[in-house]
Amino acid sequence: KFLGSKNISLTPYRMTEEHASDQGFLKGVGNVTNNQTFLSTHLSDELIQSTGNGTFETPDGQSIAWIGSGIGRPVDDSRWVFHGIILFNNTQSESLSLLNNSIGLSKDTVGNEPHYIWLLE
Repeated sequence: KFLGSKNISLTPYRMTEEHASDQGFLKGVGNVTNNQTFLSTHLSDELIQSTGNGTFETPDGQSIAWIGSGIGRPVDDSRWVFHGIILFNNTQSESLSLLNNSIGLSKDTVGNEPHYIWLLE
């Protein structure tokens, strides 16, 4: 769910700040909400570099924070795909502790398509 965007700068490149919230399913945990904020640098009409942070939260209030970075390119006239890397912090939350200090690769197609994260071992 896209929550909003605002322009931060126009020079030397346009920079925007985006806020979003996703509902998803985390294998081994269950339902989670992913609240996120990204700063995006629009390097061209066909390339966006983004850095961001956010929090995964379970329905019972357990959470883990993360930081990430990605590159986006258009896949057609209305959709973009972002490939990135994500680093999870430490958490005291028992159900999310499997993510402590883990690194994941992500793929997010803007729109109604799933967002995937594959954990590296």
